Amino acid sequence: MAWYTILFITVMSLFIIKLAISLFAGDIDIDIDFDGDSDFDTSSAFSFKGLIHFLVGFSSYLFARAHTDTVNIVDGNVQFSFGDFVWAIIIGIITMVALFYAYKLALKANNSTKDPEDLIDNSKGKIYINLGNGSYSVQAHTPAGTTNVTAFYTSDDLEPGTEVILGKNGNKVYITELGK
Repeated sequence: MAWYTILFITVMSLFIIKLAISLFAGDIDIDIDFDGDSDFDTSSAFSFKGLIHFLVGFSSYLFARAHTDTVNIVDGNVQFSFGDFVWAIIIGIITMVALFYAYKLALKANNSTKDPEDLIDNSKGKIYINLGNGSYSVQAHTPAGTTNVTAFYTSDDLEPGTEVILGKNGNKVYITELGK
C-alpha cells in the first residue's frame, strides 16, 4: 500500500474518532476558553486538532490526485510533482482554516445566551465558560429544559465545571452560591 493511502486512511480514521468523541462525549472537554470574538491564532493552528485538519486536506488531495488519469507512474509507483505537493499544502491550509471557523461558528451557536424568563430562583447550573470580569456562561436547568445563560458573580476566578445555584434580579442572573 502506498504511503499516501496509509496517510489518508490513518488521518481520516483519527478525524472520525475525534468527531465521534466530540459529538457523543463532548462534555469531557470543559477547558474551553472562548469569548466568541477571538480570531484565528497560531496556537489553534499548531494544536493536535489543527494538525489533523491540515492532514485531512493534504492527504485527501494526494489520495485523489493519485487516482486520476494524468498522474505520472514510474515502475508502478505514483510520482507526485512539486506542484502536487504545493497544491496539497494549500488545500490542507484551507481545510484547517475552514474547519476552525466551522467549529467556532458551531460553538458560538451552541453558546448563545437566552433571556432568563424560564429561570427560577435557586436553579442549579454548571459553569461552562468563564467570560471574565465576573461573568460566566452557565448551563442552567430550567423547567423548560437546559439553557445557557450569562450569570454574574463577585469574583472572576471560578473554574468551568463548577456547580452553582442561580438567582435572578430582573433580567440579570446572578450566582447566589457555589454548589456542594
